[in-house]
Amino acid sequence: MFASKLLTCSALLIILLLSNAVFSQKSISWPNVDIKVSNAFLEQANPLASRSSTTPTSSTTEKSITTISSSTITPTTSNITSTEPPTTTAPVISTTIAPQPYPPPSVGTWNTSCIMLQMAAQLNFSYEAKGGNITNGLYNIPSNASVEDSECKSQTTQFIHLIWGPETSKQSLLMYFDKSNDTTVLSSIQIHLTLLPEDFTDAKENQTVQLLHKSDGEFKTPEKMSYHCTRDQKMNMTETLDAKQLIGWITVSRVQVEAFRMANDTGFSVGHDCDSSETSDVVPIAVGIALAALILVVLISYLCARRRSTSRGYMSF
Repeated sequence: MFASKLLTCSALLIILLLSNAVFSQKSISWPNVDIKVSNAFLEQANPLASRSSTTPTSSTTEKSITTISSSTITPTTSNITSTEPPTTTAPVISTTIAPQPYPPPSVGTWNTSCIMLQMAAQLNFSYEAKGGNITNGLYNIPSNASVEDSECKSQTTQFIHLIWGPETSKQSLLMYFDKSNDTTVLSSIQIHLTLLPEDFTDAKENQTVQLLHKSDGEFKTPEKMSYHCTRDQKMNMTETLDAKQLIGWITVSRVQVEAFRMANDTGFSVGHDCDSSETSDVVPIAVGIALAALILVVLISYLCARRRSTSRGYMSF
C-alpha cells in the first residue's frame, strides 16, 4: 500500500519536472521571437537605414534580407528642367529728336509821312549750297527792321525802304505802290539778302540773293482807304544772278497798308478787306429799274380796275 503511493508520487514529480523543462524551453525562445518582430517593424518603417547586424538562422531556411546603403542613392539633377522664365535684358531705345519747324514770322509796323505798313512776311527761296547743289531756305523779315528811305513827293508812284542786319552787310526790302484812277495797287517788291553764316550754315560763302516780285494788282484798294487782309498771300519771286534763274516766293499775312496818305494823317483809314465782295453798279441799277416798273404796272392796274367799278355803278341807276 505504501509502495503504490510512493510510485504515484514519483510519477507526479517526474511529470512536473518534465513540464517545467518544456515550459522553460518555450520561454527561452520568446525573446528571439520578440527581437525578430521588432527588427521587421524597424525594416518596414525605415527601409533606407543601413543594417550592420545579421539575423540568426534557425533550422528553417529564411530568405536573406538585402541591405540598402543610403550612400548609394545619389540624386541626379542634370535632367531637371527649370520652369523659371529666362532673364532678358531690355533693349536700349535711342530716341532721335525731330527737327523743330521753322518759326512763323512776327508782325512789324512801319510808318512814313505817306505810307503806313503793317505785315508779317516770310521768304522761301533757292540758293547754292557749299557742295554746289541748289537747296531751299526759309527766312523771316524781321519785325524790328527800320525805315531807311521813302518816296512821298510823287502822286503816281511811292515806295518804302526797310533795312536790317549788321552794318557790313545790310539786308533790304522795297515796296512800290502806284495810283491810277483813284485806286492804289502794289506794283513791285524787291529784296536784297546776303546769306550770313549764322542764318544759312550750308550756304556758299559770300552769296547774295536778289528777289523780285512784279505785282499783278495785289493790294488793290480805293483812294482814301487802307488795304486789309489777315490770311496768307503767296506771291512768286524770281531772281537773275550769274545767269541762273532762281525761283521762290514771299508769303505775307496780317497785312494792312495805306499809301498816298496825307502828312497829318494818324492811323489807318477805313479798311478795305481783301475778301470783301465788290458788286458792280449795274446790278443795283437794274434791280431799281425792275422795282420801279413793277410798281408802275401795279398802279396802272389799280387805276383801271377802279375806273371800271365806277362806270358800272353809274349804269345801275
